[in-house]
Amino acid sequence: MSPWPVVRTTLAIFTAAFVVLGVASGDLRWWAASAATGTAWWVWDLFVAHVLEPLEDWVVHVVSGGFLEGGRDTAGRPTLDETVAYLERHLANPTSRQVDLNAAIRLAEIYRTVKQDSARAEAVLRTVRERYPDAPELARFAPSEAD
Repeated sequence: MSPWPVVRTTLAIFTAAFVVLGVASGDLRWWAASAATGTAWWVWDLFVAHVLEPLEDWVVHVVSGGFLEGGRDTAGRPTLDETVAYLERHLANPTSRQVDLNAAIRLAEIYRTVKQDSARAEAVLRTVRERYPDAPELARFAPSEAD
């Protein structure tokens, strides 16, 4: 059991007890004590949600080596194959001119430099050049590279 719910439950019990004592005695000091513990309860919940739980997640990430089931890095950093698939999806489903051009340039560079596949890089550039023949972003790629 985590200590977080124990503290929360304790604060809740004291808040309720002080309300009961305030109602029973009519003394405003019990109401003030109830307000103070209720505020502490609220602050504790915020502290747990925004400090302790993220810190706990980080420690578990560091201690476990940063991997979940399947060997995927929990930092959210995509693998090369995931990046290629993501960029290919952008080109298959055009969204905007700039997104398409950026995706095509990055994908062509991955194919050319990392995967050593010039034919696929040329095919990507050819596709985007047909879609946007006047794109100045493609000027640095010689037309002979894309044809």
